[in-house]
Amino acid sequence: MKMRASGFGLRRTLEGLATMERFLDQLEQHQPEKHVRNAMKEWLLASRAVIDSVIDTLEEEPSSPAARKITISKE
Repeated sequence: MKMRASGFGLRRTLEGLATMERFLDQLEQHQPEKHVRNAMKEWLLASRAVIDSVIDTLEEEPSSPAARKITISKE
């Protein structure tokens, strides 16, 4: 019974290694450095946009609350 369990584990390990090998081959073919660099640029641009928005919000002077007239019409 123990042999079956260890054989199953070995087979799963070999399948995992084969999957990892295919994954690494695909990464090599699709230039991961380029994808990582582009992802980092996009992340930095998004972060910059958020920071700029926060700065703009903080720099705005709070306006005094103004009353608004609400018209209620009878039908």
